[in-house]
Amino acid sequence: MVIRKLRTLLLIWLALLALLVLFSTLSRSGRDFFFLESSLADGVLPAFQFFNSLEKGVVGIWEHYLWLRKTQEENQKLKAQIEQLKRENLRLRESSAALERLQKILQLKSEQPSIPSLIAEVVGRGPSPFMHTFYINKGRKDGLVRGMPVLIPTGVAGRVERTSRRYALVTLLYDPSFAVDCLSQRSRVRGVLTGIGEESRCQMKYVGRTEDIRPGDVIVTSGLDMLFPKGLLLGRVSRVDPLTKGNFLFVEVVPEVHLGQVEEVLVLLKKPPIPDREPLLHD
Repeated sequence: MVIRKLRTLLLIWLALLALLVLFSTLSRSGRDFFFLESSLADGVLPAFQFFNSLEKGVVGIWEHYLWLRKTQEENQKLKAQIEQLKRENLRLRESSAALERLQKILQLKSEQPSIPSLIAEVVGRGPSPFMHTFYINKGRKDGLVRGMPVLIPTGVAGRVERTSRRYALVTLLYDPSFAVDCLSQRSRVRGVLTGIGEESRCQMKYVGRTEDIRPGDVIVTSGLDMLFPKGLLLGRVSRVDPLTKGNFLFVEVVPEVHLGQVEEVLVLLKKPPIPDREPLLHD
């Protein structure tokens, strides 16, 4: 059916073309059209005008289609290039951030020249939200044992709790099992900092009711436990409650470090003065 319609249109077009050739030939004779020729011209030329306009329209539409296809292809290429540049920019930003963190860790390492140390990467978090721990990619083969201090550029992160041959579990300073001898930087009041089981909360224990301790005091390591070097930042006193029973104040300390964002740590290869039996991790 479609082929028949196309054939009819083609025959009409050929007939019109033949008439156009005839009129062109007659126009060269130098005489005016006869009545029949004039009638045919008046009837045929509008048709040619219509087909000519139709041809220009079709050609214009086709050219516009080709232009759209080309533009679409160019847009797709540009989008691909933009995505590639975004990925490259992200990679460069990650590399820059990693380099900045490494420089800070190396600076921290240089501040402890008398204590052997190594840099480790955090490779996992504790399996339970109630266990404030993370895993690092150094273990017994690197010389790690239970109790070794773990630091970050902004202060104390925790201590090595368990080790396997290639990995170690680190207990963070706001875990209830963590403890470190500490003092107020302002008044030099001593105590023992331990976790209270809440994210970003610690307690400074064994501070007498008459001691000079107040909110805002900076708490640092005292160095008297012969394990953590003196003067490392632990946190800041957020609350002092004298209404607790007993001979000691309740002193709440907020750690200055953001351990949820830690990616690299510095482990001091310093064994505890009284080593205890270590439960081992399995590789």
